[in-house]
Amino acid sequence: MSKTKEQRIKKLKKNRIWPSILGLILILLISALVLALVMAASAVDIVQRKLIDSVMTSTKIADLFEDYDSSSKENIEREILSHIDILDEVIAVSVTDTEKKPVWSSNGEYPTDDNVITEELVQEVTDKEIGIIIDNDENQMFTIDDEGILINENIFIDIWESEDFSATVPFTSMTLWLVVPVNDMEVMVLNNIPLYHQDFLMTLVTIILCGMLIAVFVIYYLISFVSMVLRVRKTTKIIYTDMVTGGDNWLLFIKKGTALLKKNKKAQLNYAMLHMEMRKYRSFCTCFGVNKGQELIEKFYTALKKEIQRKEVMAHQENAAFGLLLTYTEKADLEARIQKIEAALNTVLPGMKMYFGTGIYLVQQDERDVEQLYNNAMIACEMAGEESENSIAYFDVEMNNQKLWERKVEDDMDRALANREFQVYLQPKISTSEETLGGAEALVRWIHPTEGFIPPNRFIPIFEKNGFILKLDDYMLEEVARVQSEWLAEGRRLVPISVNVSRAHFTREDLAEHICSIVDKYQVPHSVIELELTESAFFDDKNVLLNTVHKLREAGFQVSMDDFGAGYSSLNSLKELQLDVLKIDADFFRGADAEERGLLIVSEVIDLAKKLNMKIVAEGIESKEQVEFLTEQECDLIQGYFYAKPMPVTEFAQKYSV
Repeated sequence: MSKTKEQRIKKLKKNRIWPSILGLILILLISALVLALVMAASAVDIVQRKLIDSVMTSTKIADLFEDYDSSSKENIEREILSHIDILDEVIAVSVTDTEKKPVWSSNGEYPTDDNVITEELVQEVTDKEIGIIIDNDENQMFTIDDEGILINENIFIDIWESEDFSATVPFTSMTLWLVVPVNDMEVMVLNNIPLYHQDFLMTLVTIILCGMLIAVFVIYYLISFVSMVLRVRKTTKIIYTDMVTGGDNWLLFIKKGTALLKKNKKAQLNYAMLHMEMRKYRSFCTCFGVNKGQELIEKFYTALKKEIQRKEVMAHQENAAFGLLLTYTEKADLEARIQKIEAALNTVLPGMKMYFGTGIYLVQQDERDVEQLYNNAMIACEMAGEESENSIAYFDVEMNNQKLWERKVEDDMDRALANREFQVYLQPKISTSEETLGGAEALVRWIHPTEGFIPPNRFIPIFEKNGFILKLDDYMLEEVARVQSEWLAEGRRLVPISVNVSRAHFTREDLAEHICSIVDKYQVPHSVIELELTESAFFDDKNVLLNTVHKLREAGFQVSMDDFGAGYSSLNSLKELQLDVLKIDADFFRGADAEERGLLIVSEVIDLAKKLNMKIVAEGIESKEQVEFLTEQECDLIQGYFYAKPMPVTEFAQKYSV
C-alpha cells in the first residue's frame, strides 16, 4: 500500500475520542464555576440587602435620641425597649457620649472598639460601597463588599447542615453593632440578622434552572459524542468491507496478515501466502452474466471462510481471486489442504465443474510485507498460465527474474523502436530444383545498447501479450519494403521476402488497406512481399480473416500459412483459405518418429499442396538427408541452418548478390 493511501485511510478512520472527553470535562468545570458564581453572587446580594435593612432600622432607632435629655429620658428609653421587644432583629441598644462614657444601655453592655461599626462604615454600607465588618456568634470577624463575600466557609456549612431547618428557623444569623452619631452621642444598636431559606429561594430556583440547562447541554454533548464514536466505527467497518462479498476486504487482509506475521517473530508457525483464482471466470460471466458471477464470488467467500483456521486470514482480492495466509507443517499437507479447499469451492454450484489455479509463496522468517508476498504468489499463478494442467505453482527466484525482465522489455520497447534497435535479419529460402535463392524470410533481432543481442524468444512473447507486436509488425513490413525499394533502385534482383503478420492484426477489418498503404510508400511491387500468418489466426474472427486474405491476394501479395501442422484444424484451414504458400512445421523432422511417420506425413502434405496449386516451404531443415528427402518429394523451397542462419541485410545482399 502506498504511503499516501495509508495516510488517507488512517486519517479517515482516526478515532478522535480524547479531544471530545477533554471538551466534556471542560464543559463540566465551566458549568460548576458558573453555578458557584451564581450562588456566591446571590448570597452576597442577600447579605448586602439584609445589612442595608439593619442600617435603616438602626438609623430609625438612633433618631429617637435626637431629643434625648433628662426630661424625656424615661419616655425614650421606654420606647426603645418597646422597639427591642417588637423588632426581632434588634437585640440591644447602647449610648455613649463623645468621650466613650456610658450614657444608657438596654442590657447594661457596651461594645468595644474592636467589634463595632464606625460612622464611616455605616455611611459606606448605606451607599452600598465597601461594606461593613460583622461579628457572628463565635466573635469571628468577616468582611462583605459588593465584589463578593470573604467569609469563613463554615458559616455556609452551618446553614445547609442545620438540624433545625424549617420555615421559621434561620439557617444561621449575624450579630453586629451599628454606630450612629446623634448630636453629641453615639447610638450603638446590636443587630441580629437572620438568614432564612426563603431568602435563598430565588437563588435555588436559579441554580436548579441553570443546572437543568447545563444537564441538557451535557446530555446533548454526550449523545453527540456517542454518535461520533458510532460513526467512526461505521466508517471503519465500511473501509474494511468488500463490496462484492460483504466480508473482509483487501485492506483488512493486509492489516491482519501483517499483525500475524509480526507476532510470529520466532517462526513458531510456517506461513504460506496463496493466490487462488477461478480459471475462465470471465467466460462464466459472459455465459451467465456479471451478477451471477458476483453471486458466485460471494459463495466462494462463504465456503473459504469455513476453511480458515485460527491465526489465518483470507479476503477477496479481485474478480474471482482470493488471498489466503495459511499455516502449514509440510508442503504435502499444504497441497492436500488446497485440494480440499478446491473441492469445497466446487460444491457451491452443483453439477458444474470449475477449475482453479493457486500460486504459493512460502513465507520466510522476518518477511512481513503482505502485499509483496501476495504479489509473489500471484506471479507464480500467472507464470503457470490458465492452460496449465497443474493447479498449484510455487514461486521461485526465476519467476521473479522473468517478471523483472518483462518490466525492462516493456520500459525499453518504445525507445528501441524509435532508435531502430530492432533490425531485420534475412534467412534464405533455397530452391530444391536449382539450389539457388528462391526467397527469404524477414526475422527480427533486437540489438540492445546495454543487453546486446536479444533473441526473439525473449521479447516476442512479451510483445504478443502486451500488444506491442502490432507496432513491431508494421515496423518490420516497412523495413522490408524499404530494403526492397533500395535494391530495386540499385538494379538488384528481387526475391519474395516473407513478413509475419500476427493474429492480433486480424481484429481490424481494414488490415489489407493498412498493409497496402505501408508498402506503397516505397513503390515496391506487391508480388515481392509475402505475408505469413499463423494457423492460430483462424480461430479469431474467421470472416474478417477470409475477407482480408482475399483482398491481399487481389492486391498482388502472396499469402502463406506458417507452422502448418502445429495446430489441430490445419486441413480445415486449407479448405477455407485460399493460400499461395504452405510452410511445413519443423517438428515433422524432429523426434524418434521422424524417419517413418513424420516423413510420411510430409510426403502426403506436399502432394496435397501440389494439388491445391500451392508452393511448399520446409523450414527448420538441418541435415543433408532431410534436404535429399524433400528434393525427392519435389518440395519447392528449403529454409534452415543446413543452408544458412538468419543474417543482417547487408551480409545477405553480399552473399547472394541480389
